[in-house]
Amino acid sequence: MKPLQLSWRKKLRYALFVFVIFYASIEVVARVGSYLYYDRNPYYLLYGFRSWTNDEGEGHSHKLEGYFKFPPSETIEYGTPEPCRINNHGFRGADFDAKKPEATFRIVCLGASSTFGYLNRDDETYPFVLEQLLVEANPERRIEVINAGIPHFTTDNILAALEAELLGYEPDLLTIYTGCADAVRPMAENGLQAMCRKLDEYSAAYAGVRKAVNAVSGPLLFGQWTNYMTRMDRDAVARQVELHTAHTRVNFEAIIAATEAAGVPLLVIRQPVTTWPDRLERGLVEEGGWRPGYEREYQGLERKLQNRGWLLGYEIMPYVHHHLIAVMDRLSREHGLVQVDNIALVSERPEGLGTRVHLTSDANVRLAQALAAAVQPFIELDQ
Repeated sequence: MKPLQLSWRKKLRYALFVFVIFYASIEVVARVGSYLYYDRNPYYLLYGFRSWTNDEGEGHSHKLEGYFKFPPSETIEYGTPEPCRINNHGFRGADFDAKKPEATFRIVCLGASSTFGYLNRDDETYPFVLEQLLVEANPERRIEVINAGIPHFTTDNILAALEAELLGYEPDLLTIYTGCADAVRPMAENGLQAMCRKLDEYSAAYAGVRKAVNAVSGPLLFGQWTNYMTRMDRDAVARQVELHTAHTRVNFEAIIAATEAAGVPLLVIRQPVTTWPDRLERGLVEEGGWRPGYEREYQGLERKLQNRGWLLGYEIMPYVHHHLIAVMDRLSREHGLVQVDNIALVSERPEGLGTRVHLTSDANVRLAQALAAAVQPFIELDQ
């Protein structure tokens, strides 16, 4: 009897079938192994179907279409001086009704961890302080400010949450405070990197391999938490600027279009960042020493890039961020959007940034005061 001859198509299908079974087996082992290793944390069994707030899965949250929120009606700890309250809709702050109460002026604050209040207690975030200021200034009106800031939210996530949920809460005004989350990590430059990032999002097996390899070699394998290379030359930095600005421009235009279609005004807050904590950690500056403002820091980075031809990894985020702010500034002007310049406010008192991007409680008060002045005309027009 002649041996069975398989066509190349059947061989390919067979090889693919074997690969899928093999990879599925490895995936199961990775999920169950991680589940047992991390004290039976169900996050690892549900990897890819729940999201997280750090690389260990602490603070993980329910994942929705294009964005994630915290589980509702819980008290959590996430970079805050004390546990913070998550409301009935999965955002930080007091509970609220999905249907806006009558005679209420409702403001929804869009953003990431700086809006959420990473360094702040519940009564120190700028959305909380803004509501207190507006209630005091308008005793005859019911004012409601919803903190819709979620840590790690990019403009992709903000757009998804806006379209799927936030416009449904009938806001009279939206504020947006963003930029850092879009700039903080490199964008994929080719299809292979993009595929690796997607695998890292949904495959526990790949995520485990990525962590092991990168622990030895540096950021070699691409993933969701991949950092910029330790040093990047002028051309590499330029590619990242081009990719980031194009991506953020599309998202910001879509956010503006969604708010215009809904007839809801959008107020843009200019967000500052700094390299100060990175330089302090490296002993390049002294605690309590003089700190430059946002524009001076960027000018220094521009000089470094032009003179030496490269930037260090921690310098790239603020460099890219400056270009994203320029994109948002231009679109804000084109659409006649009101802006509140927190870059200028923090540059006057740079100690208002407690980390690369997060505001201290005092800086939140100053921002809330500037916001209250900008929001008041919208309230008066609504009467």
